[in-house]
Amino acid sequence: MNKREKILLTAFAILFAVIIGGGLLVYSLKNYREVTEQTVKLREQVDKMTTSIAQGADWKGRADWVEKNIPVFASIEEARIKLGDIVQSHAQKAGVPKLTLEYLDQPKPIMTADSEGNSTDDAGYWDKTTVKITLNEVKEKGLFAWIYALQEPKSFLGITRFQMSPSTKGKTVNCEIEITQFYQQSAASGLSKAN
Repeated sequence: MNKREKILLTAFAILFAVIIGGGLLVYSLKNYREVTEQTVKLREQVDKMTTSIAQGADWKGRADWVEKNIPVFASIEEARIKLGDIVQSHAQKAGVPKLTLEYLDQPKPIMTADSEGNSTDDAGYWDKTTVKITLNEVKEKGLFAWIYALQEPKSFLGITRFQMSPSTKGKTVNCEIEITQFYQQSAASGLSKAN
């Protein structure tokens, strides 16, 4: 090999090393960035899981409170009667005129089974019944006192729809309200055999 060929071979080897080395460097930087991003995401997940574990006792306490305080009714009819009584009595105390209650039919959610055969309920854990009330020319003060009195955490009642418009007479309003009672239905008692 002469001197010129040695120089060309050396130049080619250096050029080849630069190209391959540059490619490897770019590939390494790309992988390093991906690993760094994954590390950041994993740290965030670990932080979220740590927070969730730390709050586990709080959520357990909340779940225990709900289990202890949720109303239990034998049927939807019993829940409707109780809801009607509560709504009427609070309205009477607040000076809201006699109410006409319209119960809204809500179909029972379809129960499905999971892979282990346990029943699951996609619509939620609780049953509910809703009453619709339409009021015309009711005084604002009594209306808001009534609504405030209804919403107590232990009653599991909620205003699920509220539409209000002013009426033409003084400080009165027209409104349409839907009040929902959330409850748990007690298990049906077993049938007994008559002698």
